[in-house]
Amino acid sequence: MIQLTKLLISKGEFVNSEVTTIEESVKVIQNSREWLHSQKIDDILEYVEMIGKHWSNNFENKIGANSSHVKNFLSKSYLEKKLDIALHGDRHSLDNFVDLGDSELLFHAQPRGVACHWIAGNVDILGIFSAIQSLLTKNVSIIKAPSNYTLLVDLLTSLENINTEKISGKKMLECFEVLYIEQNDEKNQKILSDSADIRIAWGGADAIKSITALPKSPFTEDIIYGPKYSYVIIDEKSIQKQQTQIAQKIALDVSTFDQYACSSPHTVFVKTKDPKIISSFSDALSQAMDDVERILLPKQKETEEKSKEIISTRSEYEIKGKVISSKNLNWTVIVSDEEGLAQPTFSRVIHVRQFKDNNVILNDNRKIQSIGLSVDDTDRFQLIDKITFFGGDRCPSLGKMSFFDSPWDGMFGMDRMVRWITTYK
Repeated sequence: MIQLTKLLISKGEFVNSEVTTIEESVKVIQNSREWLHSQKIDDILEYVEMIGKHWSNNFENKIGANSSHVKNFLSKSYLEKKLDIALHGDRHSLDNFVDLGDSELLFHAQPRGVACHWIAGNVDILGIFSAIQSLLTKNVSIIKAPSNYTLLVDLLTSLENINTEKISGKKMLECFEVLYIEQNDEKNQKILSDSADIRIAWGGADAIKSITALPKSPFTEDIIYGPKYSYVIIDEKSIQKQQTQIAQKIALDVSTFDQYACSSPHTVFVKTKDPKIISSFSDALSQAMDDVERILLPKQKETEEKSKEIISTRSEYEIKGKVISSKNLNWTVIVSDEEGLAQPTFSRVIHVRQFKDNNVILNDNRKIQSIGLSVDDTDRFQLIDKITFFGGDRCPSLGKMSFFDSPWDGMFGMDRMVRWITTYK
C-alpha cells in the first residue's frame, strides 16, 4: 500500500503537495537555525505578541472559546514573566551569558535544535502553544499535523503577513516545516523521530505509546503531554455563595474540547454531607451545560460509536443514580453515590459525586493533570498539598482549566527545550 504523505508548509510557503519521504524537510529546516538563533529574545517576544493579536482578531470563530486566552498567553508581558520563571530568572540567557547568582559561573541557554511535534487533532490549538514555545527558545520545528490540519495551516501561514520592525514574517514562517504523515507510515515516522533534538507529543495513550516507541537519539529530549485525567472539587460554602457562577464555569471547562483535552474535568466532587446540596448543584450544572451548548459552544455531531457509548452510560446510571441530560446527546450530568473518579465517557458527560477523604487516596497516580478548585481559602493550600502529593499537576480556578499555561503537566517545557552552557566569570 502506498503511503500518503503531504508537505503542507515548507520554505516559508504553503505547498500542499504529496511527497514520498520527509528527508528533504529535515534538511530544509536546518537552514533556519542560525537565523533564529541570531534574533534577540525581546524582538521575538514582540513578534509573538503580534501573532497573538492577529490570531485573536482574525481567527476568533475558528479558535473558539480559547481565542481570548490565545491573545493573553501570547502577550509580551505574560511571556516575559513565563520565560523568566522557566529559565531560572533571566530570559536573556537565550541571547548571551548571564549571571544567575552563582559566585563562579555564567549561564547561557542554547536551543536544542530541531523540535518535532506530534499534534493531536482534538486539541490542535494546544499543540500550537508548544510550537510557539519552541520558537521562543529559538528551536526550529517540524510539525506532524493531525488529519484535520486546516486550522493549524491557516494559523501558521498567516505569519507571512505579520511583520515587525525587526522581524520578517516570511523568515519566521521558514522556521516551521509542516507535514501530514499517516499514522501507519512507519518509514517517515522513524525519519521524523530520528531527526528530532526534541520530541513533543500530544495525545491519548495509544498515540503516545506509538510515538515514544519510535527510535531516537540518546540525546533527544522528550516532552510528553498526555494522556491524563482532570476533575473538580467544590465545597458547600462556595456553592452557597455562588452556585450559578460555579456551575457556569464548570460547564465551560467540560464543554471546551468536548472533554478530549487532558485538562477537561470528568468528575465533580462536592464537599458536603447534605445530599440536597449535591442535588441542587447538579440541577444548576445541568442548566449551565445547556446554556453553554446553546449559546457559546455548539457541539459537533457524534460518531455512531460514541453515541452508543453515551446512551449506554446514561442507561447504566439511570438504574444506579440520577441522570439529567439533553433530549439529544449534547450533554449529560450524572449523580451517583459511587466513590472515586468516574470512568471517562468524554463528549460532555460529567459525573457529580460526594467528596470523601478516601477519594484523595484513590488518586495515587500520575495520570491526574488538572484539579479545578472552588473551596474555602482557609484549608485550600492544605488540601492542595494533600491531593497533589499523590497526583495532579495544577489546581487552576474554575472556568480556566483548559487555558494552557507554563508549567504544564508538571514541567516547565521551555526549560527542557534548551541546553544550559556554563563558563567561569
